[in-house]
Amino acid sequence: MNKDNKKNNFIICPECNGTGINAGKKCLKCKGVGVALYLQDKVIYYGASFNSAHILFDKIVRRIEIAFNVVLGLIGLAGILSLIYYGYQYGALYFLSLEYWLTPSPLKLFFWFSLLVDLYLYYRLDQESSQKNKVLPKQYKSSLSSNEILDFDTIWQLKKSKLVDVSKSYTEESKKAIQAAFELTKHFGHDRALRVHLFAILTQFDASAIILARLGVNFEEFKKKVSKYITKNIINRGGDPVLSLNIHKILLIAYLEAHENNDKKVDLMDIILALADPEQMDLRSETDDVEELLIEFDLTYQKLKNVVQWLRIQKRLKENMTQFKAKARYKPKSGLDRAMTAIATPILDQFSEDLTLQAKYGHLFPCIGRETEIETIFRIFEGSRDGGLLIGSQGVGRTAILHGVAQRMVEEDVPESLQDKRLVVLDIAKLLAGVDASGAEQRLLMLASEIIRSGNIVLAVENLHNLSGITAGNQSSLDLSEVFAQILGRHQFYCLATTTPPEYSKAVEGRNLGSVFQRVDVKELEVNDAILVLEAKSGPIEYQNQVYFSYNAIEKAVTLSSQYIHDRMLPEKGLAIIEQAAIMVKKEKGENKVVTGEDVATIVSNISNVPVNKLSEKESEKLLHLEDKIHERMVDQEEAVNIVAASLRRARANLREGKRPIASLLFLGPTGVGKTELAKTVADIYFGNEKAMIRIDMSEYQEKNSISRLIGQGETPGQLTETVRKNPFSLVLFDEVEKAHPDVLNLFLQMMDDGRLTDSLGRTIDFTNTIIIMTSNAGAQFIQDEIKKGSTIQTIKESLIDNELKETYRPEFINRLDGVVVFKPLSMTDVIKIARILIDKVIKNLEEKGITFEVTDSAVSELAELGFDPKYGARPLRRVIQNKIDDELAKLLLENKIKRRDKVVLDTGGEIKIVKADEL
Repeated sequence: MNKDNKKNNFIICPECNGTGINAGKKCLKCKGVGVALYLQDKVIYYGASFNSAHILFDKIVRRIEIAFNVVLGLIGLAGILSLIYYGYQYGALYFLSLEYWLTPSPLKLFFWFSLLVDLYLYYRLDQESSQKNKVLPKQYKSSLSSNEILDFDTIWQLKKSKLVDVSKSYTEESKKAIQAAFELTKHFGHDRALRVHLFAILTQFDASAIILARLGVNFEEFKKKVSKYITKNIINRGGDPVLSLNIHKILLIAYLEAHENNDKKVDLMDIILALADPEQMDLRSETDDVEELLIEFDLTYQKLKNVVQWLRIQKRLKENMTQFKAKARYKPKSGLDRAMTAIATPILDQFSEDLTLQAKYGHLFPCIGRETEIETIFRIFEGSRDGGLLIGSQGVGRTAILHGVAQRMVEEDVPESLQDKRLVVLDIAKLLAGVDASGAEQRLLMLASEIIRSGNIVLAVENLHNLSGITAGNQSSLDLSEVFAQILGRHQFYCLATTTPPEYSKAVEGRNLGSVFQRVDVKELEVNDAILVLEAKSGPIEYQNQVYFSYNAIEKAVTLSSQYIHDRMLPEKGLAIIEQAAIMVKKEKGENKVVTGEDVATIVSNISNVPVNKLSEKESEKLLHLEDKIHERMVDQEEAVNIVAASLRRARANLREGKRPIASLLFLGPTGVGKTELAKTVADIYFGNEKAMIRIDMSEYQEKNSISRLIGQGETPGQLTETVRKNPFSLVLFDEVEKAHPDVLNLFLQMMDDGRLTDSLGRTIDFTNTIIIMTSNAGAQFIQDEIKKGSTIQTIKESLIDNELKETYRPEFINRLDGVVVFKPLSMTDVIKIARILIDKVIKNLEEKGITFEVTDSAVSELAELGFDPKYGARPLRRVIQNKIDDELAKLLLENKIKRRDKVVLDTGGEIKIVKADEL
């Protein structure tokens, strides 16, 4: 609904400030209406009065009307019974005799009188639901009447046909709810009825319970909270309360909700939506507790609206199915021409399906969120006789737009040129089946002739590109798509078609076929529209699997698939997820269970290999102590570890900017200080395995044309893009990034800023679930010199960014990084600790073989000294341990000198002592 229209066109009485009551009496200026609103070319208002006397009078009148209707019904029933009694007394055949009709009788007279009473009762009931009391229907391309600022003096001067009292369009249940809110306000002695009073009353109706159940809210707990808010401010004040300005607005907004949905009456769901819409409320002068209630239970206007739409769609689909079954009994069994026109179309009927007929019988799902595309199609048809070509990726909803056009045609909510027409979709597979190219061409020409002669057909062709490349074989023959283009070029009928962007470029664009169509781009649905589509299509999935979807499950299917699955489009990928979630819940929990958001998150995690479930206690504990976990493998480098750990915590708690990688970090420092080791540690701890690290040696990308190796060239996928596409939840390590060509670094700007890259095949590769780490030796000598001078890491980093790095990297590259991390050179103490970590791995391996291994402190120090190089840092240490320990132990194991339960001790000078275990 256009909220701006609702918000900007309220006409509020200045005398009573929209309450309808001034100085304890009905406001003379607005006649007690309080608020009015423009709608199309009319002014709407809620005309029913609210005071104890009027409410009592309305109840009495309503009860009298009900009693009167009951009496009329009883009289009618008695008349029928009298006829039955008469037939029982004289026999059924007596009704056919002349004597029956000529003989006077009180029973016969009473029967005919009761028949008149029945007709009168029918007339009364029909009048109660007559068209004049229904919500105004939407008009095609209608708009508000005027932007003039009117007051109530000018409103009452308008013709009666321009004024609409919406109170007559409310259902009886809705009227009772409003009256009950007034009475509740009076009961607690409050001076005015606020939203919270109406909210409290609405919780007593089944509609609220159904909505809250879909939203996963505990209904009983919700009612208790509402009651608490109502009773905390009881004022013992006599007299009648007034309806607040916000309540008067709600009464009109609820009408607009019903109008927008083409409902006949304003029901409780419309009131619930109007009540929860804070943008339309005057919360400055009228404060209540509704906002706190909504926030506490995580209820928003959009969520409530989506659930209400969900319930309405399901109700409409059920009604359509009921109507279809009823009409099916009267459907002819013979092969009556579906065209229902004076001219038969047997060839067309053989190779097509009538979408307008399917829409009429309720076989099509509602088309949601495609109003712009449908209106564009109508403009094309109105402005020219060109065809409309829907171009969109697979699964984006091109067919749904065709269904939407068919539904609009059935409702006659279309331009005049499309009224009384039917939309027929051509089945290309049937057209080509069993014949060669010349036969298909002949069929195409014949069905085109039928379409032209009938004059009431709009042709739809799905996957238009399938007509391309089909020729009769000889050199002079035309491609089937060219034949079709010639037919459309005469502009003798309307045509709609669909294709995908790659196929459009390959088979349509630049050809005659492309010249007879105007393109209509079909983008992926917005999140909210995709939610509504999934709601509409969830019913059959629920029925098939005997489960129920919560709103959170539907919402998560859309938001999580949009965030983590990028090789498919909404709504198709969302539908696939809820189908899998329904199957999983039925299998694991049984039938009649609720599919929750966590169930959907599990499915998305399995598909994307990204943990999207709620944090478990164990994982939360791990994230809180991430630094300690990293330091089990990393020595010192406190600043680097802290920055990385903080980035990971933000990402897992969803407190990061969603359009960027988890973190983009530049590690600076001399060789062998732990830059690569920290990257491996993060991959192991956060992503679950060191193999989750994608390592790219940037020394191999020193040429400008090496970009193609990263993102691909032609049909060949790129080394970077393809690996990340297959492993979206990973750490990407760019080693020695300073050696890469400047154009390669420019490529990284988009990756760090937007979290995506486009490969050579036109696919968008998502980097938002990756950690980007770049290592560099730039400024390594400067770091070593400054450390010797006693400079702090922070001072060194600032100096590097301001001076040293500018010689290697452009400012925009540095600015896009989340952090520049300086690794300081290792001290001998650090190297000894690293040696201990590496030796612990050897100890763990031997423990698995049942062998105890110990290394003396002096031996560890000796190994550390041998493995440390001022130029290469601790990098040689791994090789030293391999030569001095691993190789020697391997020989002893092969010589069978070490057995299970033995103890091995390494001392200085590489001396290995074996302590044999006692014999058992």
